[in-house]
Amino acid sequence: MRGMEQGRRYRLKATVSGLALLATAMLAAGTAGAQQTTQQAAPAPAAAGQQTFTIPAQDLNAALLTFTSRAGLQVFYDVSLVKGLRSTALNGSYTPAQGLAQLLAGTGLAYRFTGPTTVSLEPAPQGAAAPGVLHLGAVRVEGQGDDTAAQSAYGPGVGYVATRSAAGTKTDTPLIETPQAISVVTRQQMDDQNVQSVAQALRYTSGMVPEQRGNNTDSLEYLYARGFQIEEYLNGLRLPGVAVAGYNITSFDAYTLDRVEVLHGPASVLYGQSSPGGLLNLGTKLPTADPLHEIMLQTGSYGRAQGAVDLSGKLNDSGTLLGRLAADAFTTGTQTQHVDEQRIAIAPSLTWKPDADTTLTILGNYQRDPKAGLYNSVPAAGTVLPGVHIPRDFDGGEPGFDGFSKTEMSLGYSLSHTFDNTWSVQQNFRYLTNEQTVRYVGVDGVAAGTNGTMLAREAYYNHGTVENATLDNHAQAKFATGPLTHTATFGVDWQQTEFDHVFFGGSAPKLSITDPQYGQAIPPLTAVYATSTHMNLTQTGLYGQDQVRFDKWAFLIGVREDFTDATTLALKTNTTTKTDADAFTWRTGLVYLFDSGFAPYVSYSTSFQPSTGTTYAGSAFKPTTGQQYEVGVKYQRPGSNSFVILAAFNLTQQNVATTDPLHTSFQVQTGEIRSRGVELEAHASLTEELQAIATYTYTDLDVTKSNTTNLNKVPAGIPENMASGWLAFDMPWLWSQGMQLSGGVRYIGETWGDTTNTFQVPSVTLVDLGVRYDLGQAFPQMAALQGLSLSATASNLFDRTYVSGCIASSFCTYGAGRLVLGNVKYRW
Repeated sequence: MRGMEQGRRYRLKATVSGLALLATAMLAAGTAGAQQTTQQAAPAPAAAGQQTFTIPAQDLNAALLTFTSRAGLQVFYDVSLVKGLRSTALNGSYTPAQGLAQLLAGTGLAYRFTGPTTVSLEPAPQGAAAPGVLHLGAVRVEGQGDDTAAQSAYGPGVGYVATRSAAGTKTDTPLIETPQAISVVTRQQMDDQNVQSVAQALRYTSGMVPEQRGNNTDSLEYLYARGFQIEEYLNGLRLPGVAVAGYNITSFDAYTLDRVEVLHGPASVLYGQSSPGGLLNLGTKLPTADPLHEIMLQTGSYGRAQGAVDLSGKLNDSGTLLGRLAADAFTTGTQTQHVDEQRIAIAPSLTWKPDADTTLTILGNYQRDPKAGLYNSVPAAGTVLPGVHIPRDFDGGEPGFDGFSKTEMSLGYSLSHTFDNTWSVQQNFRYLTNEQTVRYVGVDGVAAGTNGTMLAREAYYNHGTVENATLDNHAQAKFATGPLTHTATFGVDWQQTEFDHVFFGGSAPKLSITDPQYGQAIPPLTAVYATSTHMNLTQTGLYGQDQVRFDKWAFLIGVREDFTDATTLALKTNTTTKTDADAFTWRTGLVYLFDSGFAPYVSYSTSFQPSTGTTYAGSAFKPTTGQQYEVGVKYQRPGSNSFVILAAFNLTQQNVATTDPLHTSFQVQTGEIRSRGVELEAHASLTEELQAIATYTYTDLDVTKSNTTNLNKVPAGIPENMASGWLAFDMPWLWSQGMQLSGGVRYIGETWGDTTNTFQVPSVTLVDLGVRYDLGQAFPQMAALQGLSLSATASNLFDRTYVSGCIASSFCTYGAGRLVLGNVKYRW
């Protein structure tokens, strides 16, 4: 078997090497093509920055929304200025300034650049030199930074607001034009809330249950959207999740990220196999042309000691080479006795821009968790049900036996090249390894015959390794057919995953709740569990998508065909199972863009996920399938930094495994789960000093088809109602310059504690608080304090003790108690 595994690893590594050579060849060809194009037809300086626009004459407000989203500008104006005005048609190639002048011709309005990409509209003075153009001589830049870069699909956002994303389309698309709900957590939101994990970053996101599995969110990211566990992507490439890699959950340090995005609902049309609940995309910090330097030191609850650094900028005088290094390291105790966490994370990246049309970004990541935190549970009795009380800090394991460690490494790149105003191509690739070892004595409920004073326990040893290679190629074409403008995307993606997993178990002595005696001998672990496997999975997908604009209408349609091939060797029985399947998925949606900033939409989307296992007859399970109908309205007030979305959905998953009524030790795929609900989410800069987030989620989840006792029951751990609100106020008064106060409230409704709905987990309301003091802003005359800031945050401020979720009467987890952190940052 060792020889077979080595052979498979060799083939995977050989495939990775071949793909790397292919990427190098593509880069060379793209660069040569760019140079040849430049030599043959070097554009005149006057044409620099020109784009092709096809915008018919229409209401001026609608025309400006369309133009600015494509030109990468932010235009600020009073809506009353454009009321009742119509634009002229815009057909051809223009610079942003030329395009604005053409749109405003004859309207009596003029534009004025107030920053590199920000524009203000105002009445044109009499005698202006040209229609719509206000000549001011030298322009004074009033803004700071490049909001266009920040608000791109890959940027950190502006304040708490992101207006563009590629998660829903694989193109840099305004959120308001995407007919599906997308939530974005910006870098500033993560900083103000001082989040320590991806799960914590999602606390104020609608539709998400990010901390169902308790207080260890640094290493165990079990994330649920619209009632279904979802998988994670890094920079648009799928990570090996629970469906593929079992217990080997890949997680990333929150400090190394610039944005966290949730695409709600089925997304297979662009990404292949995925949960019907949606997907989570993590955007890493990318190199910047503007210099960025930050050092952070942090301490707080449980003896936390943490340091982080973020460095970015140009690496040569010409600016063709950019680099960035983000790193974080910490050691801390936890709210559970005898359980610690330690981590070191390093995320280097390098961008090369040999010309204006070609970009290559190389992305690396190394993360080592020698102590990855808690991997245990508590029973419902004594926590949410009557029984001998189990304290929140209770350790049900064996300190001398338990251990949980993880190591992750990845290396990849993103290569893009623009041929002309119509065609561009992009290739993304990543190779990732993940190794995890868990050894622990797990709680298995209250021991019988002990009057509830003793816990039954089992001992486990779990070791898994994952090797994953992922490649995505797609081409994009922008063109017009009469009054219709198109952004068409065509692509092929491929991924291969090898997963080796051994899982042993055995008996363990009982443990007293009231007087725990640790150090008891653990017998040898001899039982081999059925999840011990070696698996090789390959998936290839072909997809196409067209985004069409006509006047105020935005239409989207996409199709995809996937081919999967899996070979699984069961180590317990030494039997091999081979499965292959193909799946067709599609999506369509329509948005109408009102002048006022409202955009109602409707969409339909589908998904699939491969299933492991066989029926009584030996037939391999078919993939589960999902279908979703979604309607909603998005609102982006013109000239403001805000975004609001209200979505209603009806989602169904079929081919769910349920007990075979004729052969009860086997399963058949006749089960079905339905999820429907409403999600509301608003991010806004209410004033220059006040930023806000508000969310509400209602989820009606039901098992609609089943052969077991969970028929017409609600899956465990998913609340029906959730709500949250967050405010951050930069105090404007002279005595408080540089001070920000922030705080939020989170409500998590009651959930069912098991699949048959025999008991409930109570609801909880949690309060978070933060304060930041920018010494450089408070004392501008003191050069030594410039860039220095102090902050303190407290999550679960009132230290509420609560159970975050149960999936069975023997398996519940406590939520995180009060965590107080203080840090100092220096930026230069």
